[in-house]
Amino acid sequence: MLLIVDSGSTKSDWRLVLPDGTRQSYAGRGINPLHAARGDLLAMVRERVPRELQAVQPERLFFYGAGCTQASSTCALSEAFAHLFTRAKIAALPDFLGAARALFGSESGLVAVLGTGSSCGVYDGGNVVRHSNALGYIIGDEGSAADMGKQLLRAFFYGQLPAELAQQPELRGLTREQTLQAVYRGDAPAEYLAGFAAFLVKNKGNDFVRGLVRQSFANFFDGHVKPLCGVSRRLGVAGSVGFFFSDMLKDIAQSYGITSLEILRYPIDRLTDYHVFND
Repeated sequence: MLLIVDSGSTKSDWRLVLPDGTRQSYAGRGINPLHAARGDLLAMVRERVPRELQAVQPERLFFYGAGCTQASSTCALSEAFAHLFTRAKIAALPDFLGAARALFGSESGLVAVLGTGSSCGVYDGGNVVRHSNALGYIIGDEGSAADMGKQLLRAFFYGQLPAELAQQPELRGLTREQTLQAVYRGDAPAEYLAGFAAFLVKNKGNDFVRGLVRQSFANFFDGHVKPLCGVSRRLGVAGSVGFFFSDMLKDIAQSYGITSLEILRYPIDRLTDYHVFND
């Protein structure tokens, strides 16, 4: 049996592949090894693995997750999983690599992830061999839900939003104090900012919203995609932001000389295909 996981910090998608090839789907909370001390990681894993899978003993476990970029973190996470899945050979890998494998398999291209945050890199058909400079939600993450949420809030508090947007219930009762508290003192400021992306999706036909989204994408291409275009003009994008604003993303990509663009909202099914056919 194979168990493949695609996990962000908030949620995770699980696929169990049975010996006869049948696939079973499960959802759970996100598991990020950077969000727990090493001694608390086992408790987090036990709590967040879907209940239906806790008695399963796969032969292989491939976990692609946020926070799995440092050797110490991936080692600690693998050890935690080994307590639960005692027979499994375990690989804890970066979620960006999972997106790349889902998008391109054994072929090469540029990969972008546009979710709460953003990232971009070069995939050679097996590994990610180069990354753009990711700077996080405060000074970076262009093209992400957090960046778009930040732009929306700035426009709202500066009085720059059209009335038909500013008077909607999601914004009408918003105060400067609660926003600053959430962003500067809250436990998950990037997630708070990203939460306003749903408002933008709802109003994506509005000209102001379209301008905001297009500018955020243009900033992402300027800072992250353009420096890598000399390697490839083929781009794959994973994540809900690219999916929901696909028409604008396609226009921006074309204007930057991208000749092939694929947008994938959820990597998990294609990632499962990758392991079924390559292991």
